[in-house]
Amino acid sequence: MSGTDDKLVGVETVNSPAASNDLVKAVDKLLNEIGPKFTKVSAELFAKMDEMAQRLDDMEAAIKAGNDPATEGN
Repeated sequence: MSGTDDKLVGVETVNSPAASNDLVKAVDKLLNEIGPKFTKVSAELFAKMDEMAQRLDDMEAAIKAGNDPATEGN
């Protein structure tokens, strides 16, 4: 085998329209399967980020309230 042939081991070429069509269908099916999963994970990630942002805002407010000279000595 030449160096070029080594790179093509296990790779099938798509020569016919039917094979190309099958590949397109397989890719479309895969995208349809992972699309909703990606949407769900994205929504969960954004929800966690919003929760963390709210907790940080609460923490910042508590720190500011603790350092406020008007609230000290009460």
